[in-house]
Amino acid sequence: MPRRTLLDFFADLATTDGDFLAYDDGYRTWRYRYAEVAGRARTFAARLESAGIAKGHAVAIWSENRPEWVIALWGCLLRGAVLVPIDYRTSASFVDRVAAITDARLILAGDVVETSALASGRLVWTLADLRQSDGAGPGTLTPVEVEPGDTAEIIFTSGATADPKGVVITHKNILANIVPIEREVAKYKRYARPFQPIRFLNLLPLSHMFGQAMATFVPPMLPGVVLFTRSYAPEDIIRQIHDRKISVLVSVPKMLEVLKDYVIRVLPETAQDPPRKMHWTGRWWHYRRVHRLFGFKFWAMVVGAAPLDPDLEAFWGRLGFLVVQGYGLTETAPIVTLNHPFHAAQGAVGKPIAGVEVKIADDGEILVRGDNVTQGYFNAPDETRNAFKDGWFHTGDIGAIDDKGQLHIRGRKKEMIVTPEGLNVFPEDVERALNAQPGVRDSAVVGASAPGSHAERVHAILVLEPGTDVDAVVRAANLQLGDHQKIRSAVVWSQGDLPRTEGTRKLKRRELKQWLSGQQVASSGSPSGGRSVAAVLERFSPGRRVTADTTIDELGLTSLERVELMMALEEAFQVTVDEARFGAARTVRDLEALTQPLDVAGPSPAITAAEPIDFPSWNRSAPARALRRASLPTWILPLGKVFMRLDVRGLEHLETLAGPVIFVANHQSHLDTPAILAALPPRWRYRVAPAMAKEFFKAHFFPADYPLSARITNSANYYLASLFFNAFPLPQRETGTRQTMRYIGDLVGGGYSVLIFPEGRRSDGGEIGRFQPGAAMVAARLGVPVVPIRLDGLDRVLHHTWKFPARGPVGVTFGPVILLEGNDYPALAHRLEAAVRQLEPNPRVQVGTAAKP
Repeated sequence: MPRRTLLDFFADLATTDGDFLAYDDGYRTWRYRYAEVAGRARTFAARLESAGIAKGHAVAIWSENRPEWVIALWGCLLRGAVLVPIDYRTSASFVDRVAAITDARLILAGDVVETSALASGRLVWTLADLRQSDGAGPGTLTPVEVEPGDTAEIIFTSGATADPKGVVITHKNILANIVPIEREVAKYKRYARPFQPIRFLNLLPLSHMFGQAMATFVPPMLPGVVLFTRSYAPEDIIRQIHDRKISVLVSVPKMLEVLKDYVIRVLPETAQDPPRKMHWTGRWWHYRRVHRLFGFKFWAMVVGAAPLDPDLEAFWGRLGFLVVQGYGLTETAPIVTLNHPFHAAQGAVGKPIAGVEVKIADDGEILVRGDNVTQGYFNAPDETRNAFKDGWFHTGDIGAIDDKGQLHIRGRKKEMIVTPEGLNVFPEDVERALNAQPGVRDSAVVGASAPGSHAERVHAILVLEPGTDVDAVVRAANLQLGDHQKIRSAVVWSQGDLPRTEGTRKLKRRELKQWLSGQQVASSGSPSGGRSVAAVLERFSPGRRVTADTTIDELGLTSLERVELMMALEEAFQVTVDEARFGAARTVRDLEALTQPLDVAGPSPAITAAEPIDFPSWNRSAPARALRRASLPTWILPLGKVFMRLDVRGLEHLETLAGPVIFVANHQSHLDTPAILAALPPRWRYRVAPAMAKEFFKAHFFPADYPLSARITNSANYYLASLFFNAFPLPQRETGTRQTMRYIGDLVGGGYSVLIFPEGRRSDGGEIGRFQPGAAMVAARLGVPVVPIRLDGLDRVLHHTWKFPARGPVGVTFGPVILLEGNDYPALAHRLEAAVRQLEPNPRVQVGTAAKP
């Protein structure tokens, strides 16, 4: 049956089985199955209807990549609303401007945007709300008639040289891209079965059409799984690819460049060609350490949204990875040409997809025609007339078609430098020669004229490693360039990274050209191309003036706020911050050094990296689970019941509760965990992971001069507790908190509930001490409900000063579930403490001072 609108595609998606979307938010992984996405989309469409949003009304979405973004897209399409995607790194003023232009009735906001900066008077919902719906779908969603020519989205482009324009995208435009790819995928689908599920790590912003296509429309054809992540640091990207068995990375070319630099740093042999020409299987074996680094299921990189350097493509191809690139624009929804994955042509962007025509104008400009091409720009008739002539869309790109029908891109028409001799210079060609020189981190080439002249010449702006000779770099690059391409002058950019567009990472050549003119005339300072550490700190210390010499202590941050600051810096600067170096930072200047790539800043010689915590994963393997399930009810818990006469109350609070949850309890004895496990019904008991003090666990957590017998004893404690109780170490200090949060997030994402004792110490006389905020942070950040537990009498069964237990009554009382929101963790911890205190003490347990047996 032919597809008329995107809703026909949605009908197939809704009946697909298996996992669809996953999101690692830095704390835990959220997963959605295909049917769940469809159900939540219907629920969201009903919510739009109840809010008075009708067909044709605009809904702006200003958010990071996350599954709820895709759910919102389908919800809007079901309702007939027009989605207006906006990159989450865009300023609030730009969002307000776009919302005003489109008369958006609603703004959907992600977790990382500051909605308080938006102008008041417009309805704002958070995408996190979509996570709270049950996905069952409404019963009374009013059907909406949708036609192929109806507007599905209005996407405001914000390119490197042009003012933003709203591109009107219809159902027909998107389907013209999807259907040809779907037909081609169907030819090879049966061959993919042994490799399924095909998992995609999608780093392209969903606010761009190619990112949407590779997250929303292409994976269901296989079907595949799409992972989104908050961190774009190379270490984290490779960790995600390896640990989650990713098959395909979807990104902008800049990410491939960042990964290349990282791989060469950790595996220097990758910088060298193999000793002889090899078949791809031989090259795969020669570079097997790289494939071990990424994981043996990873095989392909799909790039888009910006030109790909041929040398970069050749590098990854030499290592045995397939690089698939295409060409397209927002105005073409977005694909024009695409390299066939099994017949890729290096250096080309592929052949036009079915239904799309491409021709080259006399001046070399690429012209496109087809059903995928937009009919124009939103409320911009002049821009529409300029872009569309004689039925062809003028892309503004310069290219050529070879004798095999493959399209090659040379550069942007507006960025092309025309020399006084009338010769054309494409900046990308010159930048390629510059970036190949030792000591060059990045470069930008623009056309600039000398004072008193209008003739343009080639000028370079360089980001260099310390000590690199500018003149030597230019001389070496000029040896590789033609006479008309030669660099006439070069200046050094010393303000961090070169300014690039968010998401696609294209150079902002217009800004650079303006800066270059000011540099030549008045030696003015350069605009900041990067983000500011001070700006990140203002979120944690609002209203305070922050300078490079401001000390961290002056900011008055709690230990948990410091952990959140570390994660915020990683997100803002796309780096992985070493926890030991972060813990030793004393000033804002120290934090600025942490945001530099390691090959620039280098590790501080005075600080050694913290030893990673040995978190167990083997204890969740099938043999370990089977042994634990057999041991707990047969001898471990019965042995505990010899000393504990249990009286369990409040189990009704667990009857209708679906896991996972965070159990929080007061801490009295080493028998606390066995008592709680014995009290829990079987469906909960075998899916609990108790947290225990890190120092209790492992011999290597103790100094080298610690007695050998104690080290052996604690190693045994570690393995026995991990095996029989599924326990894991919980650090009591700041270092290791990020690693712990990720581990707990993995537990929760795998369906395990976590047991935490927030006091951090056992009581002396059965009293309830002050709760530390760590458990509150875990619950609030992971979005997991909390079940409070009150323990009574365990200090009189096994006091922490005793070596052997005595027999006595023990009370375990479960309280009503609590949901924690916000980031005032001390206040949330006080709320948890109060919830445990408010549970009635068990009347069968005598309260008093524990007597030594």
